[in-house]
Amino acid sequence: MKMANYQFVDNRRRAALRTARELTNHTIVRTAEAAAILGITVKHLHTLSTKSDFPVKIKLGSHAVGWRVLDLEKWIDSKQDKQTLTKGGQKDVL
Repeated sequence: MKMANYQFVDNRRRAALRTARELTNHTIVRTAEAAAILGITVKHLHTLSTKSDFPVKIKLGSHAVGWRVLDLEKWIDSKQDKQTLTKGGQKDVL
């Protein structure tokens, strides 16, 4: 396979994967990616994962876990809602 043809196939595969991820609400990210999404350290992610209001981790293998991106986003939104409710007693309109 010629180099240009290989790059074309690789780019098509990446585009297909990106589209598939956008179409599903069940995209799962591993620990480092989940921590990056939340803007926290991996250690803090592990601490948060023991809390009852934090999204449940999904076992992917004997030593691998992940979280649904949608669940992480909902958790972030719930924290933002609580924060805006505590400021001034009313929910701010964004």
